Amino acid sequence: MKPASFEYLRPGSLEEALQYLAELGEDAKIISGGQSLIPVINMRLSTPKYLIDIGRVEGLSYIREEDGYLAIGALTRHVELEQSPLVAKHCPLLLEAVKWIGHAQIRQRGTVGGSIAHADPSAELPCVLAALRGEIVIAHADGEETLTAEEFFLTYLLTSLQPDQMIKEVHFPIV
Repeated sequence: MKPASFEYLRPGSLEEALQYLAELGEDAKIISGGQSLIPVINMRLSTPKYLIDIGRVEGLSYIREEDGYLAIGALTRHVELEQSPLVAKHCPLLLEAVKWIGHAQIRQRGTVGGSIAHADPSAELPCVLAALRGEIVIAHADGEETLTAEEFFLTYLLTSLQPDQMIKEVHFPIV
């Protein structure tokens, strides 16, 4: 099946992406790797009028140690987790889980933020985040807030993420 028509937007910064979300609301969806969203759009289970591609927004791809957790940017690719010495050292469950994500092509394109936002309970990253009681940093035009996995994941494929918000960072506790 082919997706419904949409307008493609490519912001140059996080602020610009958040402004698009604030203006377009429920008519817009964030896309980066597209490994979760594209199949949903192709099956017309979601028909956004606007796709906001944040794939080139700088400053959202990183893995760093902070205050007892690994801070992982929303645009960090699965393969980066798989190859990270920090993940191997501080969060071995995450490393083991990432190896089970799809296949090499999926891990090359898929992002941490996309996987978490999709909230598929059979997916590896949401399960590990919930099991380790991690946190999700949500950005919106007025600032940021941090939610626990329990607050963020409402049920299957449903989160508390509002139309004017996006995932900026995820925190996996150092185990």
